[in-house]
Amino acid sequence: MTTPKLGVLQLQTTFPRPPGDVSNPASWPFPITVGVVKEATATNVVGGTWGPELIDAFVREAERLQGEGCVALVTSCGFLATMHPQLSARVPFIGTSALLQVAWLQNTFYPGQQHAVGVMTFKRSALHLVSVGAGPDTPVVGMPEDDDPAAAVFRAVLDERVPSAKALVAANPGLKAIVLECTNMPPFAHAVAKATGLRVWDIITLGKWLYNAAVKEDYRS
Repeated sequence: MTTPKLGVLQLQTTFPRPPGDVSNPASWPFPITVGVVKEATATNVVGGTWGPELIDAFVREAERLQGEGCVALVTSCGFLATMHPQLSARVPFIGTSALLQVAWLQNTFYPGQQHAVGVMTFKRSALHLVSVGAGPDTPVVGMPEDDDPAAAVFRAVLDERVPSAKALVAANPGLKAIVLECTNMPPFAHAVAKATGLRVWDIITLGKWLYNAAVKEDYRS
C-alpha cells in the first residue's frame, strides 16, 4: 500500500533549504515528495510574467505527484497566490500560497476587527492579496529587498533577528496574527512568535491542515 504523502511543487531554485523550509523533509511530520517545475523560476513567478503555459506546467507536475501517492499539494513560493484561481480550478487540494490563510484567519477569528492579520513577505513590491481573498488593506511588511536571498531571508533565518516583525506590530497595534508569505521563512517562525507574542501561520501550517484532512486516523482499529 502506498504511504500517503504531501506533494511540494517547487520552483527551479538552488538556494539552501534548512529545516523549516517547505522543501526540507525534516520540516514535516509525514512523508513529502518534491517535484520541481522546471519552467518556473523566481524571475517569472515573483515578477508575474507567467502565462497559461506555466499553469500547464504546474498542473502536469501536480498530476505526476498525485500519481505517486500525494494526497494534497503545496508550493514553494507564496507569490503563486496570483495563480490560485487558475490552479485550484484544475488541481484539487492545492495550497498555492500561505496567504490563503489571511482571509480565513481574519473572517473566522477577528470579524469586524480591521487589520487584525498582518503579512510578512519576501518582496512587498511583488505581493498580491486579492487573488486569495485577502483585503488589499492588509498590513504588510517586506524583508530587505535584495537579488541575493542570502542577504535578506536567509540572514534573518540564521540570526533570528526579527526587526521587520516588530515594525509590523508597532505600526499596527491591533494586530493579532501574522502570516509568513515566503516558504523560506518558517525556519524563523518561532523567533517571530517569540518576539511579537502573536501566533504565526505559514506554509507549514497550511500543508499540515491539508494533509490531516486527507489522511484520517481510524480510531476504531
